[in-house]
Amino acid sequence: MTMYLLKLNIALIVLFGFYKLMFSGDTFFSWRRATLIGMYLVAMLVPGLNCSYWINKSVGMVSMANEYAAIVLPAVTITQGSGGAMNWEITAMVIYNMVVCLLLLRFLWQLASIVRLKTQCKTADINGTKVYLLESNEGPFSFFNWIFINPTKHSKQEIDEIMTHELAHCRQRHSVDILFTELFAIAFWVNPFVWLLKREVRLNLEYLADNNVLANGTDSKEYQYHLLGLAYRKNVATISNNFNVLPLKKRIKMMNKKRTKKIAKAKYALYIPLAAMLLVVSNIETVARDIANVAKAIPTVKASVKQEKMADLSSGNKATTVQESPKNVQPTEAIESTGNKAEALADSKNAEMATQEVGNATEVANGEPTEQKPKKAPKKVYTVVEEMPAFNGNLNQWLAENMKYPSEALKNKEQGRVIVQFIVSKEGEVMEPKIIRSVSPLLDKEALRVVSSMPKWKPGKANGKPVAVRYTLPIYFKLS
Repeated sequence: MTMYLLKLNIALIVLFGFYKLMFSGDTFFSWRRATLIGMYLVAMLVPGLNCSYWINKSVGMVSMANEYAAIVLPAVTITQGSGGAMNWEITAMVIYNMVVCLLLLRFLWQLASIVRLKTQCKTADINGTKVYLLESNEGPFSFFNWIFINPTKHSKQEIDEIMTHELAHCRQRHSVDILFTELFAIAFWVNPFVWLLKREVRLNLEYLADNNVLANGTDSKEYQYHLLGLAYRKNVATISNNFNVLPLKKRIKMMNKKRTKKIAKAKYALYIPLAAMLLVVSNIETVARDIANVAKAIPTVKASVKQEKMADLSSGNKATTVQESPKNVQPTEAIESTGNKAEALADSKNAEMATQEVGNATEVANGEPTEQKPKKAPKKVYTVVEEMPAFNGNLNQWLAENMKYPSEALKNKEQGRVIVQFIVSKEGEVMEPKIIRSVSPLLDKEALRVVSSMPKWKPGKANGKPVAVRYTLPIYFKLS
């Protein structure tokens, strides 16, 4: 849901920016109305449409998805403190929903105020149309087919202009647009562009109604003077179509604007490739998650911070690096899982004890280290396959138990996201680990060390056969 909201808001920002750049000065008010409402629909639909199947068929798109995966997908977090911090995600969601509720109550109150006013007002017939008579000094307005006006405050000519204006709102169902944009702004209030877009919709509806008045033969200058004379009148509710709605300066400027040439309508077709681009970008994130194959939820486990040491070797003996848990090290919470995020934890004392550097799997024979020959990488490496490689067990738990926060990095207060990329061969071996996003040499080295020491994976499969697949793993070192 969070990712959907993020995509929707980004799409809305892009679409609104494109609208202001290309169409906000046009006099095609009906086309602009359709475009503005269409922007809402595109922004809502794009994040939910799945075209990842076609994305996977493009090598270039898959490459982009792979880079995206390395940047934004969830990481295993290695911390130096035991945490206990407030869950800000839940707090933010609670605050967000509280604001939504307050805005919704305000919206319902405005609806109720219009309905209550309708029941209190007397009715009359003006030019064959039923109207509701205002007794106070509020400005004239309409809501769906209800027109509210105080005839005693206006001349005969002004009443004719007001009725023509408000009937345009009623006949073209402008209140539907207003209610839709109000509800949308309530649901996505945090995005300032939502409020700007709502204002743009309201302004364009006034352009439509003003254009209808002028099309009926009303003198433009006199109509503008009448609008200025009503500018001080109080509006009953913001969800109604108010005759004197601001900004009047923009409305008057648009009335005096030269009509846009019809050939300019062709540029509205540019929204089609823009919507297609947004759809592709949205689905790249979906493909990226398939590439990373990050577990959705990880249970809480317990683990010990381990300290490494080398066994004593006599002549002729051969040994490999071994690990031993110090007696004075107490078990600490090693994984804390919330949604898709896993955090590996160790208190600062234990983290200090677990910082002896150990190289990649090194054998020792006769007291001398012997270098292992690097394994030859496969010629053909896939990025996305039907069945992605999988760690045998809980990857996040294994990393939490084997990853160590370097003591020098602690002293230097180094932290950040290290992104490691490696190949899982068709035999399941981890090969060619490399850093594609660096934080510091110490943290990079630790990330490479632990990845290089991973046991065999379950290999990925293409067409039912094991194949070599490139895998990206973000690891977040965090000081608490």
